[in-house]
Amino acid sequence: MRFSDFPFLRFLLFFLIGILLGRFFSWEALIPYCWILIIGSWFLYLFLVWKKKSLVWITFLGYAQLVFLGLVLSLIFKNQQNQPTPINGAYLAEVQGFDLEKPNSKENTLKVKRFHRDSEWIETDQLVLIYHQSNLELEPGQLVWVSQAPEPIAPPRNPSEFDYREYLAKRGIFSRQFIPRGKISLVKESSSSTFRFLLTHFREQLGELVKDNIPQKESQPIALALLLGQKNQLDRSLREAFSDAGVMHILAVSGLHVGILVAVLLFLIKPLKLKIAARRFYLVGVVFIIWGYAGITGFSPSVVRASVMFTLVVLGELRERKPPIFNIMAFSALLMIAVNPSVILDIGFQLSYLAVSGIILLQPLILKWWYPPNRFLEYIWQLAAVSIAAQLATFPISVWYFHSFPIWFLPANLIVIPLTFVIMQLGIPFLFLAWMPFVGKIMGWLVGFLIQFELLILSLFQKLPFRFQELSIYPTTMVFVWGMLLIWVSWFYFSKKGLIYFGLFLTLIWAGGRLIQSSGFHSNQAIVYRSADGWAIDFWEDGELKSWNNGIKGEEMKFYVHPNRIQRQWRNQPASLKAMQVQAGELFFPEMGIRIFQDSVFLNQKNNIKWRVWDDPTWKSASESPIFPISQSAVQISF
Repeated sequence: MRFSDFPFLRFLLFFLIGILLGRFFSWEALIPYCWILIIGSWFLYLFLVWKKKSLVWITFLGYAQLVFLGLVLSLIFKNQQNQPTPINGAYLAEVQGFDLEKPNSKENTLKVKRFHRDSEWIETDQLVLIYHQSNLELEPGQLVWVSQAPEPIAPPRNPSEFDYREYLAKRGIFSRQFIPRGKISLVKESSSSTFRFLLTHFREQLGELVKDNIPQKESQPIALALLLGQKNQLDRSLREAFSDAGVMHILAVSGLHVGILVAVLLFLIKPLKLKIAARRFYLVGVVFIIWGYAGITGFSPSVVRASVMFTLVVLGELRERKPPIFNIMAFSALLMIAVNPSVILDIGFQLSYLAVSGIILLQPLILKWWYPPNRFLEYIWQLAAVSIAAQLATFPISVWYFHSFPIWFLPANLIVIPLTFVIMQLGIPFLFLAWMPFVGKIMGWLVGFLIQFELLILSLFQKLPFRFQELSIYPTTMVFVWGMLLIWVSWFYFSKKGLIYFGLFLTLIWAGGRLIQSSGFHSNQAIVYRSADGWAIDFWEDGELKSWNNGIKGEEMKFYVHPNRIQRQWRNQPASLKAMQVQAGELFFPEMGIRIFQDSVFLNQKNNIKWRVWDDPTWKSASESPIFPISQSAVQISF
């Protein structure tokens, strides 16, 4: 195995360099010059190839073009994602989806066409997330008039809090709005772009068929997620059941689901013994079915990756060739990143490619640990090896994002994946046959029954002890883990001496990172958190955490306070912080020497105390600014 055997992997690496440069540096003014460099280097490249000049310069220019192209695409997309002009008036908009029922309202997304401000109409193309209470049943393509302006989405108030604004910005949404009854009205039943929503309407119709034919209500959200990629109807308890068992990937339509679809379609062709022309026509039809299914499930990063990869596999069948899997992976990643450079920050994208890479590289090594004596045990061991390989590759980033590790992932996957395979084998034909009254009801009941059985198994796993939660991991540790896995994979292909030196280098990086991180472990500091209705304070002194809560509810603590404690490796069972009530609305904390009013903090000017708003790197001295507000954002205090 040589690196030169995977050209698209090389192309991807240089393309990513340009993407990351554009992502982390504000060089938007350089876009015209980058285009000049791309065009100029392309002509120079063609000239050198024509003259058969040095291969070194030809290679250098080829890779340089990929870097420049990645840089330009990243800068262009980044410029488009900047905060647009605020919509500060009534507006005309196009509905983008079907209403999603919420406890007290209905959720939908609007694309604003124009809004009214200062006696003029302003053209725009912005998305707004709405929650409305009207009697209207909004559908994609309708034009509506909203008589109130939306509000921009606020940034997170507290450190390590989930950044909902950034999450929506990746989807192109920068505003949201609660619309009471009477403030939204239908202007036109459908716009000229109804054809764009053809797949959306078809997906909704399939969803209605699923609901109508599966009698078990608790199975319907799982069926919609498994078969159609509609996860918006899953409640928190269902998500936690799959997450705690380590099988959350089952709910994301990905390679497993597309692979089952392709396996069924390719299995049907085997006994037919078609001629070459008929076989090619059938395989082309399989490609259209793959992308039709990808469109129905919403073109998520994982399903697009799987669709591109299986498309290339099927096209390889047309030519009776099997292209290297890493070329297929790299090519699919190139396409996805070129269309949307910010997809590299998508959790699904990262987990998807890490899991597949782990399965390809690590599963063959894991299989060598044991040679089963019979076929049944061999099947079980192969499935276990896939689960172990995927978890080894993805657990650093899973801990980084979700701060947990599913200890029971292996037995859960050994049971749930085969069961899900059976559900999909029955569920995919069910989608095509659900319109038939008698057949649809029988198949729907069977699908619902199997899903109920799966939920029963997951509930049993939830009751098992020994859960790894509230974990934290640092970037240097992630690099160390992935580096060691690469050394394991490369042990029989590269110089062992060089790999040992590389391992020592990784160990030094990890140790240095831990040393830097632990240097602030005993630094005395306080964090004043803020919610809409209250505040709380954490005081970290010499490795001990003390806390005081003034109005942040228990459920809110999970979102506003706990993430920062986990990230800083503070425990979530703090001691009580001493407080004295000086007067109404004013508390004095003698252990810190500070006073907190309802919306502001007063620091002792005599002590060497500094403070800063948590997302502002600028520190201020208590002697210069002893009083500061806490009404808008959390504050960090250093003693």
